[in-house]
Amino acid sequence: MRIPHLTLTALAAAAAVATMVPGTTAHASVDGSGSAGSVAHAVHFVLPKGAAATGTATPSSNLVYNGGPVENAGSTNYAIFWEPTLTASVNSVSPQYNSLITRFLSDIGGTPLYGVTSQYYQVSGGATQYIANSSSFGGSYLDTSIYPGPALTDAEIQAEVTKVMAIKGWTGGVGHEFFVFTAKGEISCAGVECSNAVFCAYHSSFASSGQEVLYANQPYTGTTPVGCTTPSSPNGDLDADSTINVVSHELAETVTDPSVGNSNYAWLDATGQEIGDKCNFTFGSTDGAGADLYANGHPYIVQQEWSNRANACSMS
Repeated sequence: MRIPHLTLTALAAAAAVATMVPGTTAHASVDGSGSAGSVAHAVHFVLPKGAAATGTATPSSNLVYNGGPVENAGSTNYAIFWEPTLTASVNSVSPQYNSLITRFLSDIGGTPLYGVTSQYYQVSGGATQYIANSSSFGGSYLDTSIYPGPALTDAEIQAEVTKVMAIKGWTGGVGHEFFVFTAKGEISCAGVECSNAVFCAYHSSFASSGQEVLYANQPYTGTTPVGCTTPSSPNGDLDADSTINVVSHELAETVTDPSVGNSNYAWLDATGQEIGDKCNFTFGSTDGAGADLYANGHPYIVQQEWSNRANACSMS
């Protein structure tokens, strides 16, 4: 299936004006140097609330299997916190930022929300293999080295992943995802689309040493557009709660559509939207603490995910 790509003009207009239908995103092509290119691996954006990719499908149109792999055996997730000490006065994070994010990655597996992904599957060797409601936290790494520049390229995000994988002895492959978290004030760009204007985060994949590496670029939500924040903060840390929401979006999308980098797509709708895009910043009912999900007794505010079974956004 051919995926519609937004032009830079359309992306900029969506981010600046935010008048289109909320809850969608788009694929864009980026070459190995981080410049916009036609021969490239693709990245898949999370756009701010209120910004959207153009498309013709209705919000109720279901996801369709396109033949690519899914993380059917479950996901193991790793957090890379890139927070330079030399520029800590500029590139800071909130007090609970790292600990709340790692807690979420430890908590999410086995929850009803993660279970929404279990209705999706891959076909391998003629067998239909459904996604298991299983996710674990593989570990974290704090990198205090200086950023190469004020705006990181996609190639530099990839290089950070491979560097830390080597340091920690982590392996790639479908079923392992690496989340790169940068600090406040640091911008990152996929080609000419940048986190201070266009996107909240993106996920993709690339090849390294003969293995596929799944990764997500997670800019600090206190630096990204205002549409990237959550409406409440059940943990008393708006930046951390907002980033966790975007992490949840990217995690569900990687589980159901991991091989974005080589365009080997799995579950998409007719306009190229993934499971999280169709419910972008659409939350469940919240309690007095502002939480719509409790996992291992911990409160979170995270968006719903698309359920083909319900033909709607769902928390379970």
